Amino acid sequence: METLQDRYRAVADRHGVVWESVCAPGFEDRLKDLEKCLADQNVPHPIPREKANAYFEAAKSGEPFRVGTLSDLTVDLGKYSNAQHYDSYTFEQHLSWACLIAEQQRSKHRYACREYMHGEELFQIGGSVIPDFYQLNARIFQQTLWQLSTVNMIIPAELFFTCHSRRFFPVTTFMRPLEQDYLQEPDIGHDVAGHVSTFTIPVVAQLMQNHGLARNMIYQERDDALARTSDHKRRSEIERRGDELLLYAERIYWFTVEFGLVSQDQETRAYGAGILSSPGETRFSIDSNRPTRILIDPSSDRDLLRLATTDYLISEYQKTYFVIRQFDLLQSITPQRIVRLAKTAAKLPHFSWRDLVPGDRVLQVGESAVSTNEKYLRLAFHSLDTHCEQGDACLTRTAIRNLRIFAKNPNATAELSELLGSQIAPVPAGILDWFTPRDAAGEFTQETRPMSVGQGD
Repeated sequence: METLQDRYRAVADRHGVVWESVCAPGFEDRLKDLEKCLADQNVPHPIPREKANAYFEAAKSGEPFRVGTLSDLTVDLGKYSNAQHYDSYTFEQHLSWACLIAEQQRSKHRYACREYMHGEELFQIGGSVIPDFYQLNARIFQQTLWQLSTVNMIIPAELFFTCHSRRFFPVTTFMRPLEQDYLQEPDIGHDVAGHVSTFTIPVVAQLMQNHGLARNMIYQERDDALARTSDHKRRSEIERRGDELLLYAERIYWFTVEFGLVSQDQETRAYGAGILSSPGETRFSIDSNRPTRILIDPSSDRDLLRLATTDYLISEYQKTYFVIRQFDLLQSITPQRIVRLAKTAAKLPHFSWRDLVPGDRVLQVGESAVSTNEKYLRLAFHSLDTHCEQGDACLTRTAIRNLRIFAKNPNATAELSELLGSQIAPVPAGILDWFTPRDAAGEFTQETRPMSVGQGD
């Protein structure tokens, strides 16, 4: 009869993991490594002795890691606060990490950009056991001035980007089940093994902070507006608008920081953490003929608006990936541009993650690609005849949102076409007349807001 140990050994063999290497260091060994790390002065940002001493004493006391304390900034995570109880990790969790990392390393070495792999080496991501956040946080700070903040669950986007504005990255403390490649909810395999190496790409790290600063601008404007009115209905509208603007800003983050590709050495390479944390999606994003790949210039308002107006789902591999020409172009995505384009996107019809848009520089037409009008036709024909293929949730909610805009603003398509510099096809004849009375009767109750980065990162 197969024992649990036999099963674990078989799993390790399948992923090329050396069984003996899956052995978590003891408390004293971790302290010695941390002490050595904190004393290192041959780093871009040496840790002041006073900060290092207090940090080490906290670790030595057995206090679990919660939020980095190596700078004068901090974050209040409220009810989402958590701690890493390192010695509570089971062998199976460490083995899950080791197997995932082994698969990630194979895919990363084939598909990740040079800068990302440099970060892998700096932070020693390729280990066989889950990292101790005390030591990992110190290494991250020494290289980038970023720090970790542990959370207990998916957090709201508003808090996620608040952390970014202060150079804190929220990380979970749980590990995905053994041999699971992709999951919607972020775990250590995503937060640490996916994101941490991106901090060493200066323009990506700055883009992350810029999204945090954009969040601050959006919510400061919201708070100023709230202070000027006591009307309950008006206050609700102001709060809803602030959340909506952050949602459109998040899409820029999603298609760059999370699922971005870059052209490098005449090849397409991955740098997005959401891609590289999943070995399966890493291969899919670059080699498969199923997704669409579109070349963009982030310094172009047209291309950045294309990202802000593109909806997506988090439940499966992406249908469209956007490829930047070079990393330097990300420098143009300032907080001010993020906010301005989010405000523009709020007024416009949007695209689904399958849409091919006139003016796109398409590198690969995916198998699931559709025209911009396909979502309206699927919504209408499936409603009239359930034997007709229904669009996925992204197509459906994008169609509903856009038709509501067209009902209020007949010129919306022309305005979108002008901003994108290309002619977007008008909604097929009769669709709006069919939709409007049904929407007024409450037939379309599907949520038209996608899950945000902070909720499903």
